[in-house]
Amino acid sequence: MTVKMQPRIINGNTYEMPTVNDMDRTQINTRLHYINEELSKIKAKQAALISMRDELDRHNEMQEMGDLFDEMFGG
Repeated sequence: MTVKMQPRIINGNTYEMPTVNDMDRTQINTRLHYINEELSKIKAKQAALISMRDELDRHNEMQEMGDLFDEMFGG
């Protein structure tokens, strides 16, 4: 990563701003915000899937079926 100065237009005026990989600080912060939102959505989906799996495990235990994975694959 190399910092280099590039022109940016702000309020109609051109300024030389430091950038890395052609992104200035505002662009980097915007990208980080977007990624954080996506991570939050993924974490929520992960939590839902874990909860569903746990519910299946509880159901299995109540039915005294043992470990379904072992039954299916001879473990």
